[in-house]
Amino acid sequence: MSYLVKPLSYVLVIVLGYTLKRAGFLGKQDQQTLSKVMFNITLPCTIIQGFSGFERDTSLFWLVGIGFLCAMLPMVLMYLTTHGVEKRLRAYRMLNIGGYNVGCFSLPLLEAFFGSACVVPAFMFDTGNAVMMTGGSYAMTSTLLKTGGETRESAKDILLKFLKSLPFDTYMVMFAMVLLDIDMPELLFSLTKPAGQANGFLAMLIIGLLFEPMGDQALIRETAREMACRYAFAAASAAACYFLTPFDLIVRQTLAVLCFAPLSSLAPIYTGRCHADTALAGFTNSVSIAISLVCMMALAMFFVM
Repeated sequence: MSYLVKPLSYVLVIVLGYTLKRAGFLGKQDQQTLSKVMFNITLPCTIIQGFSGFERDTSLFWLVGIGFLCAMLPMVLMYLTTHGVEKRLRAYRMLNIGGYNVGCFSLPLLEAFFGSACVVPAFMFDTGNAVMMTGGSYAMTSTLLKTGGETRESAKDILLKFLKSLPFDTYMVMFAMVLLDIDMPELLFSLTKPAGQANGFLAMLIIGLLFEPMGDQALIRETAREMACRYAFAAASAAACYFLTPFDLIVRQTLAVLCFAPLSSLAPIYTGRCHADTALAGFTNSVSIAISLVCMMALAMFFVM
């Protein structure tokens, strides 16, 4: 049962965040401050930490593209199928349909079942996923839906939305160094380790602060609808990764399980930036964690039986 300890510990942090909010110890202003700390300090540091000890394997660079497509395609499909839906709801649906929480949640569970052989494939998948999760999803949604107003945005405006995202910039710089086979100093990893280790706790605490039990049946139905669409796509993409890709068995198994990973912890933050319902997004994120834990464990156990 050791593989359950870390994922369940994150669930407890969500409960802690919600409890602190209900007790009046932390409020909306604190959530906004913590979000800024995570987005600009702990998340970039944990991205840097992800490259520590990374071994370059050019045969697996295709996984970056797979991760990017798996994160982007659900958003595109949601955009194409929601014409006529109110803008705020449409933004929520786009931002909470695609993307994965790999480093904070999924990797410990994968390692428990598959060992160290899954780390590099998961990391490569997450690099493509991170292009969307650290800036791409917000840039796409805000641009397509014009959440900042009705002014037509130029290519420069769209590019700036990416470049103003520090996590996205960090991923791109680190990935470029890997591509160019540039050795990164150990001092960099040592200095960023304390903040990087705090990111998982901070991300789950923020989700707890955003979480609100949904008493409104319409909102519960909206979450159920969103999760049905997300996990239908997860099943289709997992099948495609497992049966249609040419990689070794352990890589295909890793990809299949990753397709059922929970929503990115950044989704509620970007939902707020697009002026959509952050409470609904926090609730959806929490539901996603519960569903993903069951799905990922069941599939991983099936593979190792």
